[in-house]
Amino acid sequence: MEEAVETTNSELDSHSWVALAIFLAALVFVIRPVEFALPKIGWRVYFNLATAPPLGVLILLASHTIDWINIRDGLLGNNMGVEPYAIMLLFYSLAYLCISLDVTGLIQFCAFWVSKRAGNRGHTAFSLFFIMTSLISGLASNDVVVLTGTAFLSYFTRVSDIQPTAFLMSEFTSANIASMALYIGNPTNVVVSEAFNMSFITYSAWMLLPTFVGLAIAYLSLRFVFKSQKYLPRVIHPPDEEPKAVLVDPKGAIFGLILLGACLCTLIGTSFIHGVSVWMVTLPFAVLMLLRDLWYDLTNQWKNRRGSSSSLPMTKMNTTTMIITPPGGVARSIKIEEGKQSDDNDIIMIHDNHPNQERDVITGMTTEEQDLSIMTTIEIPEAPVRQRNNATVPRSNNNINDIHDYDESDVATATSATTSATATKPTTVTVVSTNNNNNNKNSLRDRFMHLLLKLRSRLPTMTTVLMRMPWKILPFALSMFILVEALSEVGWIGICATAMVSVAHNNYVATAFGVMGISLLACQLLNNLPMTILFTRILQHPNFAQHVSISDIVSQAAILGLVIGSNLGACLTLVGSLAGIMFEHILKTKGIYTLGYFQFLKWNLLLLPLIAVGTTAVIIGELWFIYLR
Repeated sequence: MEEAVETTNSELDSHSWVALAIFLAALVFVIRPVEFALPKIGWRVYFNLATAPPLGVLILLASHTIDWINIRDGLLGNNMGVEPYAIMLLFYSLAYLCISLDVTGLIQFCAFWVSKRAGNRGHTAFSLFFIMTSLISGLASNDVVVLTGTAFLSYFTRVSDIQPTAFLMSEFTSANIASMALYIGNPTNVVVSEAFNMSFITYSAWMLLPTFVGLAIAYLSLRFVFKSQKYLPRVIHPPDEEPKAVLVDPKGAIFGLILLGACLCTLIGTSFIHGVSVWMVTLPFAVLMLLRDLWYDLTNQWKNRRGSSSSLPMTKMNTTTMIITPPGGVARSIKIEEGKQSDDNDIIMIHDNHPNQERDVITGMTTEEQDLSIMTTIEIPEAPVRQRNNATVPRSNNNINDIHDYDESDVATATSATTSATATKPTTVTVVSTNNNNNNKNSLRDRFMHLLLKLRSRLPTMTTVLMRMPWKILPFALSMFILVEALSEVGWIGICATAMVSVAHNNYVATAFGVMGISLLACQLLNNLPMTILFTRILQHPNFAQHVSISDIVSQAAILGLVIGSNLGACLTLVGSLAGIMFEHILKTKGIYTLGYFQFLKWNLLLLPLIAVGTTAVIIGELWFIYLR
């Protein structure tokens, strides 16, 4: 009879159950945020991904379930291979690169280019959009595809008079499969790779072939499932926008592409150098992109001020009407009402003449204004933005009360504001002096908003990118690392690791399928990022990693099965990942109700099993070739 190594299970006590309850409660609010008002003190309380996990950490600390050492280990790592701070530096470095690239209009350009190339051929359009979303997700991020692609496809399918289900399912499925290909495609990939010391090139060597096979299976499955003319007509009527009209900063797009390519090449090169962390490579490239955005803003501001000093009076006129032409070619009348001379204390507030339309919490814009993934804004000399002819970079049209409300948009690594190409109703811009409301100005929030607006007027491009950064991921991810550390401290990780040994059975085939299936299902209960953090610690625990029945091939099968499960787990239900939650929200704001929770589940039950089995089978073949051949 085989002897197992000495286990490290600790006896469960009241603290163990408290830690488990807090962990699960925090995840409930991550998946389904809650907010309520406290009228007596005028506050609104939010329980969401940015507040619930940190609150859970505070409760565990107050109840003496964990101590400050556990918090330190959760933030800095505990010699288990995972360094949370390094993962966050890598994540935000890549996020800035991708969002800044999106701000140039490159992704909108690609979408319109694909639409134009496909013409009125529905099947060709479907195939080209599948390829486009796969490439963008693989090279950048699945969140970029979900948040920018969903808005465009909503517009594209409505204008083309297409039932949107097939195109939207193709986009979401391809994005979450292609994200497996590279280290940087999904934050869950980063967590697993950092935990088990997988370099960029090692990770890609294992996952490129399964990704290609998974995409091929997904494409064929989608074409079969949606073969009806109802979902995928042969002839469509696509929008006729010119792709170049939405590429608002061509030089910035070229610069960003070169920078992203250089970053990927450097990651491959440094994979052979021991001791170079991935964040040490990505952070300098993100800083270069930030400096370029800063230079762009300052240069445009200087040019506009130089031009305005000779052509504009020092005091603003009472009323000015400007006619601007968005990329759709329909002129819009913009009226600027100004009751006094402008100074540095003025705040420009946008008043929309669509009062009956609900504003999207992502962009603060009406549904009609979000039809096209481009925003056309007024060119104000003091606030230069990236511009090409009459088209300007996507910017937030939020009013002063909407700027802070970025609940769901902070999940994403990139998002794009949108506006209607056919909108003809005027938008009124009013300059309001904060000197007329000293009480509000004295409040901390108003002072912050005033500073933010002033900064945006000086550095609009850099500020816009920074505002679109998924900042709420930071407290969420770091708190989840601490909560998982708490579960380890009170004994739950050891118990789960022992149970995982029974799944492996010293058989790499059973391990690959078992870990993939369990992690995929666990995503539906925990969401994929918390699940990955939890399962990573389980696979690292001595009860699993040092068990006599766990060989090298079995251990590697478990790691790769976790990678597949964490990525494909987003493709079963809308709560399997943060991108899925955002996907659902965008569809509701667009008035698309053909992909609710159960409809989404129904289609994926047809698509996902074959994709999951196919990708895992490739992994098993690779394991056999490397270890047993």
